[in-house]
Amino acid sequence: MSASIPNLNTLRRGRGRGRGGVVGSGGRVDNDAIVRNTDCDAATSRLSAVEAGYLNDPFARYLTDESWQRRLPLMNRGTYVRTTGIDRIVDTFLLSTTGQKQIISLGAGSDTRYFRLKQEQHTNFSYHELDFKENNKIKIARLKDPQCVQTIKTLCSIDISTSKTTEDELQSDDYFIHSQDLRDLPKKLDWIDENIPTLFISECCLIYLSPEQADRVLSYFTDMTTSAPTAVVIYEPIKPHDPFGQTMIRNLMSRGIQLQTIEKYSDLLSQRERLTSRGLNARAADIEQIWRDWIEQEEKDRIDKLEWMDEVEEFLLLAKHYCISWGWTNYDDESRWLALSAPT
Repeated sequence: MSASIPNLNTLRRGRGRGRGGVVGSGGRVDNDAIVRNTDCDAATSRLSAVEAGYLNDPFARYLTDESWQRRLPLMNRGTYVRTTGIDRIVDTFLLSTTGQKQIISLGAGSDTRYFRLKQEQHTNFSYHELDFKENNKIKIARLKDPQCVQTIKTLCSIDISTSKTTEDELQSDDYFIHSQDLRDLPKKLDWIDENIPTLFISECCLIYLSPEQADRVLSYFTDMTTSAPTAVVIYEPIKPHDPFGQTMIRNLMSRGIQLQTIEKYSDLLSQRERLTSRGLNARAADIEQIWRDWIEQEEKDRIDKLEWMDEVEEFLLLAKHYCISWGWTNYDDESRWLALSAPT
């Protein structure tokens, strides 16, 4: 069994934290820098999937280190399913109500979703990204690159160069980058509109906080919008106790990465209960289920032709160890949300 498990040191999954050194003063390990570094892994995985033809994301290359390396086919497919699944939930949120909406992405890092949504001509929403200031400095500098500015202008009809920016924050008509340590949230974030439909996104962000901190952050945001339509989507690894999960944990630990909430939210049921305990209707599905049930056969056939993948069993095993959970509340019409069916 262990011989068939891929070396997860080469898979490097993560989201929304940036890059930086890992040794602090006095030779001590800088855990924040280690977490920030996972964003480089996420950006590389995304660009690898784009370059291999899995995803259409013309913005990814501008927000990825030039030294990026191609990922294994099973990783490219995993990135594709993860992105496609979350995109479908985001689209459901945007189409479930009329009028102005807001999306708040926690630990967004190098994410390109705002630009992809604008390219797809979604309107009537504001998009807020929160991350460490070190991450934001890198992203804003890259967004100012003339080629990136021109691509955004051509594909999205947005001149990002006219945005108000500091070194680590950005403000435009509907796109905002905020420097914020989620462990030190203020009593209130004044820029949140508590009266409009709101979607909170966490892609491998809360898992790097302690269970107490992660629960506090989730409650902090969902409690703000209790009277308005609210939705949450979380993407995280699960199942730490079987042989594959133990190997995953060991390999990540060897890089200094601690998945702090994986014991508390170790399976689909606990991931779902995490949301229902906050008054949300909730569902959860692992990536294997998303691949099986959400991807049309014609699209699967297209994906199968992109790369020769002889690690099919390994992909399915890997996919069972990552999940998407989502929840919603206060919608008069829940039909779009109920259409996102899942076994749990």
